[in-house]
Amino acid sequence: MIPSKILNITKTDYESNPVFLGEQDQGLFDTIHKNHPNIWGFYKEIRSLDWSEDEFDFSSCNLMFKQCPDDIRDKMIKTLAWQWEADTVASRQLFAILAPFVTSDEMTAYLLRVCENEVVHAATYSEIVRMSFDKPEEVLQDILSINESLQRLETVGKVFEETRIKGLRYALGELENTQELYNTVFKFCATMYALEAIQFMSSFAITFAICEAGMFPPIGKAVQKIAQDEYEVHKEFWKDLIKQEIKTERGKIALEQCKDEIEIVLDEIVDSEHVWLKEGMFADGKELVGVNEEICGKWTLFNAKAVYRSLGIKSKYTMPAKNPLKFMEHWLDISKTQPAPQEEDVAAYKVGMIKRTDENKTFLVDF
Repeated sequence: MIPSKILNITKTDYESNPVFLGEQDQGLFDTIHKNHPNIWGFYKEIRSLDWSEDEFDFSSCNLMFKQCPDDIRDKMIKTLAWQWEADTVASRQLFAILAPFVTSDEMTAYLLRVCENEVVHAATYSEIVRMSFDKPEEVLQDILSINESLQRLETVGKVFEETRIKGLRYALGELENTQELYNTVFKFCATMYALEAIQFMSSFAITFAICEAGMFPPIGKAVQKIAQDEYEVHKEFWKDLIKQEIKTERGKIALEQCKDEIEIVLDEIVDSEHVWLKEGMFADGKELVGVNEEICGKWTLFNAKAVYRSLGIKSKYTMPAKNPLKFMEHWLDISKTQPAPQEEDVAAYKVGMIKRTDENKTFLVDF
């Protein structure tokens, strides 16, 4: 017999399995019972946004990095460094950490696909470095030494590690399926939402501010494609997942019991962004065109506002009423900057979007 941990032929909760912490041993992959259609929709959406890291030619950026002002070069490397590190973590850890808790095939499908998507993101940043510098291996080591970037991931890293350890213990039978364990998973989901909605959006602002000035267009187009994935799908997925989980009994309890902990996580993430702007990005006192520490700080809070509200948490910060970086709107909506194919690489496309409507039909043609 196949061990139940590999394939559970006696699974009983096909018709009502929860996203997390249902029947631990999973049975057949099931699309007959669509218990979580929203998640399946996000899975289909991330599949449609299929692309590859080798679609962009970054070789022209080699000369640009050599000729641009030192402060621009440093800012671009620092912001790409964090994005590379964060996507590396997501590509390797997201499914591995959540797998012991996941009891929904829709969620399994989404996580596997989104991790593949994160691999493309991480590989894209790696390709940018590989093609943009004469000695990319030295730049790689430099990136790993940028303390400000690593510090931005500390809060997320702590939540990841706590969840990872509990997941391993649960899989080994050392922890029971309790509300406390569910709370850990819920806090992880809230942290992922904050990572996608706050930290990535802050970092993209620096990248696109530099590209907005006409520098590094290949990097701008590639990162714009990454931002589309993050903004349209990843961020919205965690927002919707939390919304759906709060409708469940366990979700309601988790939000109430974890609200203080989640507030601390959100505050730490926002605070780390302000520190990154002050001590990392604008420590040299030099601004970008139309972008400085204060404006970027407001952009961070503008994006954080939705996260706090979604979780019913009152923020200690004064949130901006309007978007302080209007230029970000066209960078985050690729359709507004669609180039002619002969002008540059086209990044705004989706696969699998053409459907046949002529099946089982006969057409009479008179030649």
